[in-house]
Amino acid sequence: MKMNFLVLILLVFFVCNEDSNENIRISKEIETIEKLTTPDSLLTPGQRKVLNGAKLTLRHGYEYDMTMGYYITEYNDKGQYIGERVFPGGDINPDIGVCTDVIIRALRLGEVIDLQKALNEDIKKAVKDYPMHRWNLEVWFGKYWTQLNTEDDWQPGDIVVWDMAKSGNSDHIGIVSDKIVNGRYWVIHNHPDPGFVAEEDKLFYWKISGHYRIKE
Repeated sequence: MKMNFLVLILLVFFVCNEDSNENIRISKEIETIEKLTTPDSLLTPGQRKVLNGAKLTLRHGYEYDMTMGYYITEYNDKGQYIGERVFPGGDINPDIGVCTDVIIRALRLGEVIDLQKALNEDIKKAVKDYPMHRWNLEVWFGKYWTQLNTEDDWQPGDIVVWDMAKSGNSDHIGIVSDKIVNGRYWVIHNHPDPGFVAEEDKLFYWKISGHYRIKE
């Protein structure tokens, strides 16, 4: 009886130990997959700048402004409150923002371009290029960056635009990160879910309506 009991204990220990080893193996595989990134050497200088700027917005992790309110840019590009409209180089409260603020801040922080200023100047110069039914940012990227297909050829630093509502009008925007999981690039964006700037596996989560890459 004692011998049978001892065998049972050893069997349980062996099975549990095997399960534990398997869990450790799977955990390590998942950890390895999540750490896959595109080598920096494969990116152009422009792509690196866009990506670095996006990661700086991710580090700050500002909250999504659920009010979707209209704000005057009373902060400078260093996040300091000035108390009056700042332009160019102005920003709203750096602790809040929406999806478009990720793009504007990333390109500014990455020393790519002051998109706020460039967009304002281009609208003044060619207002007919900006119809009411199209997103101003999407028009600008279509004019000055390389427009690519929406199915593949994604690279870090690319701008992705979504039509979440599938209404025919773009309503969300983000930047492709260098993180790869299961063969898919993740994106850096700001959306009500989770409610702050995040790096997520959302590239193909919604209908893609635009794909743009910086020109060198």
